[in-house]
Amino acid sequence: MPIEEDRIRELPKSLQGIEIILTYLNERNKDSLSIRNISENTGLSMRVTKNILLQLEKFNQIERVVEKNNILPKWRITKFGKKVLKEAEGIQKKIEFPSREDELLTNILIPDNIEALKAKIKENVENNISKLKSMQNDLSKTLGAVLNLNNPIFEDLMGVIINRIKFIRQQITNFPSDPLAVYQLKKIEEKQKKVPKEEMKTLLAEIFFIDSIMHNELNRINDYNMKLSQFLEREKASKGYSTAKDLREEIRIFLNLIRKRESIKINSHVLSPENLRLVSKNKITPEILNTIIESPITEEEQTEEIKIIVISLITKLNKGEKHIEGYTVDITENIPLYTFYQLILDENPNFDITIEQLEEIINSLAEEGYLPGIKIIQEDEDHYLKLVQFKVRDISKNELELITNALRFQSFALADMVGATGWSTIQVVKILNHLTELGILKYLKNHLHGDRWYIVSEN
Repeated sequence: MPIEEDRIRELPKSLQGIEIILTYLNERNKDSLSIRNISENTGLSMRVTKNILLQLEKFNQIERVVEKNNILPKWRITKFGKKVLKEAEGIQKKIEFPSREDELLTNILIPDNIEALKAKIKENVENNISKLKSMQNDLSKTLGAVLNLNNPIFEDLMGVIINRIKFIRQQITNFPSDPLAVYQLKKIEEKQKKVPKEEMKTLLAEIFFIDSIMHNELNRINDYNMKLSQFLEREKASKGYSTAKDLREEIRIFLNLIRKRESIKINSHVLSPENLRLVSKNKITPEILNTIIESPITEEEQTEEIKIIVISLITKLNKGEKHIEGYTVDITENIPLYTFYQLILDENPNFDITIEQLEEIINSLAEEGYLPGIKIIQEDEDHYLKLVQFKVRDISKNELELITNALRFQSFALADMVGATGWSTIQVVKILNHLTELGILKYLKNHLHGDRWYIVSEN
């Protein structure tokens, strides 16, 4: 059956792995399993595993389980998932539903002439800006619900998400309404360079293709936002927080698409010549999409790229630059390792790195003398803080005591810390302000719960 084999081979990995993962979860019955466990036992990469899990969740075939004090969710099969699997086995049929690739390629049809392409690009940009504006409003309402939870870490995550949406909206607003206009500009007395018509059409086709993928990715982001809102309405805060983290990852993918879109020029394309030809003829496949969404890099390349990012941040900090456009946090002398890990993932959604691997990279840079390294403040096995230190700074005994109490509280008001330390209000405020300035503590104020401080840690 060579034809059947070819057809199976052409399936994207996400479709190939659906039945594998569902079968494995079914075998483990009611066990709640981590992404790493599922990945290791199915032979699928962490990235592919996560994409499949999110798709299966979307179709109610699995559900996420968030255990107390655990940042990462676990997964288990639902009754409906068992039913789908049983029915598929009964009729020896493969389990099928729209894959992530299918969703991102929905309703993409490339016009065959330049004017139509220009009109469609303009329409796409306007639609995306409108959708982002609406999404920003919805997320602000969701933030209102989160504020009622008195969970500063969740509030912080929502703040990051809203700021990213604002940033994305601004980036798209800056897209030129006519991508060809820049090639029609010329200096005085300079002969205008003529761009071949076929090259113009290819440029516009690629831009429209990326814009259309972005449009569909926005629909996915909106789905996560709706799911987040539903969890909060049902008072399932832990699942809401877990979903918000997934939402942040989808936003990372979107930002990567924006970078790809911005890089497209007449003589510089994201797609290969062959894929450009296929896209222009509307012969679009998941494999072409994956060359845009998935840009795998070797572990060595990833390590070097992360080192370059860290060194550039050190350079900026030494120049007194703390607020960097596009970053979700200010660069301070001390950044909690977990916060820094999120910042690195924001830089490149294709980084496939654990927080432990990042810690190793930072330690290697410390050995080379670029930065002091990682400082660990620990009260006990369950309460600790790892700080990425960009500058050498000793922490005083009183500061250490306050941080230790903060780790135990996770989120606290001024009165909580005064009671825990027995110090005067003035002394506590002074240390709180200093630790906040250093980047060790985060400060949040809202009309419901007043002034609160907290630590973002991986434990």
